[in-house]
Amino acid sequence: MKKLSVLLGAVIMVLALTMPAAAFENEFGGYWRTRAFSNWDFTGNTNDKRMNVENIDTRTRLYYTAKFSDNLKFVNKFEMNARWGGSVNSTTSTYGVGTAATLGGGNSYGQLAADGANFVVKQSYVDFKLAQQRFTVGVQDFTLARGFLFDDDAAGVKAIFKVNDAIYLPLIYMKIYEGGWGTTNNAANGPNSDNYDVDAYVFYPTLYLTKDHVFKPHVATIQAENYTRAATKGVTNALLNPAQATKVNLWSAGIEYDGKFDIFTFGLTGIMEFGDATVNPLNPLFKANNIGTVNYKGYLYEGHGAVDLGPANIHLKGIYASGDGKADFAKTGNNYGFVVPGYQFNVGGNYNIYDQANWAEIMGGGMFDYQMPMNGTQNQLGSAISNAIIGGLGGSYKLLPDLKFSADIWMAYAADSIYMPTTNSNSDYYGTELDLKLTYTIVDNLKIDLVGAYLWAGDAITKSLSATGNANPIEIGTQLSLAF
Repeated sequence: MKKLSVLLGAVIMVLALTMPAAAFENEFGGYWRTRAFSNWDFTGNTNDKRMNVENIDTRTRLYYTAKFSDNLKFVNKFEMNARWGGSVNSTTSTYGVGTAATLGGGNSYGQLAADGANFVVKQSYVDFKLAQQRFTVGVQDFTLARGFLFDDDAAGVKAIFKVNDAIYLPLIYMKIYEGGWGTTNNAANGPNSDNYDVDAYVFYPTLYLTKDHVFKPHVATIQAENYTRAATKGVTNALLNPAQATKVNLWSAGIEYDGKFDIFTFGLTGIMEFGDATVNPLNPLFKANNIGTVNYKGYLYEGHGAVDLGPANIHLKGIYASGDGKADFAKTGNNYGFVVPGYQFNVGGNYNIYDQANWAEIMGGGMFDYQMPMNGTQNQLGSAISNAIIGGLGGSYKLLPDLKFSADIWMAYAADSIYMPTTNSNSDYYGTELDLKLTYTIVDNLKIDLVGAYLWAGDAITKSLSATGNANPIEIGTQLSLAF
């Protein structure tokens, strides 16, 4: 696999160098938002205020494209994030200004006097066509399976082969983690750093039966000879990296369908996972049952639909993601939990993993996606959907041409009941949530959203940290946003 990825990259670079030079056009665009929001009782216990938040932040994204022709362009996207008043990074850190904060990544231009270092590159890639084939090379956006598996920026290559107007055959390579070069300990006969690379490969066709009926099957894999170095980047899903996993051979296969009939739109998704990971049989998790390999057997099904009634819209959504709420994979070697590959990367908030299938405001990330309520011991809510049965029904109505009101109600259960150490019992009810939102377009391109959400939490949340917890999480917020 490694040699294949290097060869593919070399071929793409050779093709790029054969493109003729030309004059170019400059294209600019971007996005800006400022949001203020508050979270209360996300621990499920009124007396435990560790997750209470009152926050104002600003995000700016600037897009620049050098367009040489219809067949060649160079795209860059930059991002700046500022927490108003600076950043303290955590509940125990109090710095927010000065050199130490800047070097630690905690400083932003939201501090007093404004000078800050929070400027990042989101994307930088070249996009070019040869005949009917399109190639994008560099750091860019990748979306797989509606975001249930992946929806974020990464370094890699897309090669999209157009068979005809109805069939497109994308081949995708992503570099998930670079293990380094030479040996890991700089010794002549030390471990080869290349063995710690983590690579992803995807075959992701798009098939148009008609313009209103589209199928997207996929086959994807994550490969690593030794995953232990990548795990130091903060793996958020222990099911992808059981303790001290070395060789990872994770595969997924699935299909998406999108259809439209007159005023009705709907979609279906199905994903199955297979493959295995080699684990350390001496680790306490696996030693008692002599487990040396964990087999992946997770799956996810999703369906959604909507009806457009002019000023009104009614929509619904259902998700089933298999779970392993009691960590039985350490006892049996079979992991039936749906695995969402990801790692924590604190930029805009406390919780950001590279999938973005957001749903409810509190339980599902929503607009403010700063944190999720505590749930069991594995944090299976949010945009990393695993071990969950989710149903949602909602609607929106345009009160005026520039004013829209929407309301959604969500219910969520664990697919496999979660063991709760605080009560020495199992729980499978996350809760029922009501989300309300008012959107007003102030002028063209500038809008404001007002959001309120309330979660009637079940024991899987209220008993996460305390056997006596009984609080219901609340979120309110507003966002002013500009697109250009």
